[in-house]
Amino acid sequence: MLSVIAFIGVLNLPTLIKTYLIEPEPELQANSPYPYLLNPTAELQALHFTKWSVVQENGYWVYQMKESVSEQSVSAQELSQRWQQLVGTEVDSQTYTDLTPQLNTPHTIEVWYQDQEEPQRITYYQLPEFWLLKNWNDQWLAVSVDRDFLFP
Repeated sequence: MLSVIAFIGVLNLPTLIKTYLIEPEPELQANSPYPYLLNPTAELQALHFTKWSVVQENGYWVYQMKESVSEQSVSAQELSQRWQQLVGTEVDSQTYTDLTPQLNTPHTIEVWYQDQEEPQRITYYQLPEFWLLKNWNDQWLAVSVDRDFLFP
């Protein structure tokens, strides 16, 4: 009888270790009641914009310029964090339909995550009062930030 109880205990040992001895990773989604633009659970590797990119190389974030431009005012590390932490207000389909006449040319950003074969493509529009961006979960988000905050 004692051996049966010991056997059941050994079977449950991995669950007990996970529950009581290993601290869970912090849940990024819990940090904000608003939806994230980028996938908060995936590890970001690169952001590719029209004229430049921010890429993680050997654990450090660096700029890669496609054209000759002046020195960036914000470090690549800080810029990548801004994009990773960007949240917005979800725009429902009716509001999006109402905004459609105001939308000009769409722009796209490619977002690469570790261990994914295809990038996330963020379509965005710049309106006078806010940015309209399509997030990783196919939701339209309204984000009110200065242009230099996202594109220094």
